Amino acid sequence: MKLFSLLLITIVTFSSINESHAQTDTRKAPFPDVQAKINEGMPPFIQTSREHSEVMFDRQDHVTDKAAQQLLMRQDGTLESNKFYIGGRFNGTIISERTNTDGKFPILSRLPPTHTKGNSDTFSMVNDASISGTLTLPWILAYAQGEYTELAYTGQSPRDWRKYFVTIGDLDKFPVYLTAGKKTVSFGNMDSYAPFTHGHNSHYFWAQNDDNPLFELGYLDKGWHVTATAIKADRGKRVLNAPDDEDGYKNFATSVTKNFTIGDIHRFKIGAGFLRGTIYDGTLAHHPPVIGSPDRSWNGAWNINGVYSIGSFDFMGEFTRTLKEWEATGAHVHALNLQGRYRDYIWEFPTTYSAMYSQGIQGESGDEWERMDQFVAGLEMKIHPNVTIGAEYLLNSGFVPLIMPTVIADDGVVSHTGQVGVKITF
Repeated sequence: MKLFSLLLITIVTFSSINESHAQTDTRKAPFPDVQAKINEGMPPFIQTSREHSEVMFDRQDHVTDKAAQQLLMRQDGTLESNKFYIGGRFNGTIISERTNTDGKFPILSRLPPTHTKGNSDTFSMVNDASISGTLTLPWILAYAQGEYTELAYTGQSPRDWRKYFVTIGDLDKFPVYLTAGKKTVSFGNMDSYAPFTHGHNSHYFWAQNDDNPLFELGYLDKGWHVTATAIKADRGKRVLNAPDDEDGYKNFATSVTKNFTIGDIHRFKIGAGFLRGTIYDGTLAHHPPVIGSPDRSWNGAWNINGVYSIGSFDFMGEFTRTLKEWEATGAHVHALNLQGRYRDYIWEFPTTYSAMYSQGIQGESGDEWERMDQFVAGLEMKIHPNVTIGAEYLLNSGFVPLIMPTVIADDGVVSHTGQVGVKITF
């Protein structure tokens, strides 16, 4: 709790600084240009960009298209050429939860070892504390992100170089780019409008490679974003996997999105994608897959997603489904997200209200492990250019861990969770 006491002092200090500069006519730009002041004291080659850091560190927005976002930021001047940008992010929460079944808390984005005893708990957690470096050269963008988290899987280090990749491209010269390295696979949307918590699509189908580099070839122009990604056929992170007897770059993903407008206010984004190799490919539900059954075969997944925006409102839907049944549960695995958000102001502070419903299904009707449901109501407020605070209420129904779901699932579990947190970014 000492950590969060320090954060509270920091928030109050930042808020006080902002209040001293606030003007009544600054609803569109309520904060002073602190970024320029920070950069004034740095060598010309070294810079910071809060806008760039907010996109690259964010696990809720632009989950699968970070490389493309960097190219767009280079194009619009957010990133200048021949610079080295440094960035940092702290994301911490305080969580209070209650369940009707001792030791079973089905909140997503949290690992089973966090919830093992009793029917209620309150605790603080460092979701991530990250640093990054970005080198911008003609036709080249190089990015690396290191991270500390208290959400590491058992046996994994809490410290990791979560992303490092190089992108070759210049959208002002040519709409095609090539990215190589370690990153989230360009598959699906996977965004969450909630401040901190993921939906079932990202919980079940977020794919990221590990040590072996992937290669993403992309086209980005006139509202189109098309990618084809070659992935090493081995166990990656989260959902990414391949049969044990496969080798080389035999796993792959494809994605297509299109942005368009109707009139002056109606904005649409539609997308679809395919991933060849997922963890839903064997008879036993053990992760990592080196434990348990060796008789694995390819089981891919397809995704469709869409966003409709009008004014300050965004509405999004996403659906992902495996091609074949998961032999561990005897059913296809699929996930549905429906969510919306509204952007406004509270006391001149930019504020986002959000609501998200998501559902994950991995069993047949009537199975104990058939489904999980989650509802999240969220509020997020930027109280300073570098500080955002947020709060969530979560209702979860059904307890179905993806590890041995047919053994420990319980469809009668219902939990209620509240969490507040802070994101500090530079």
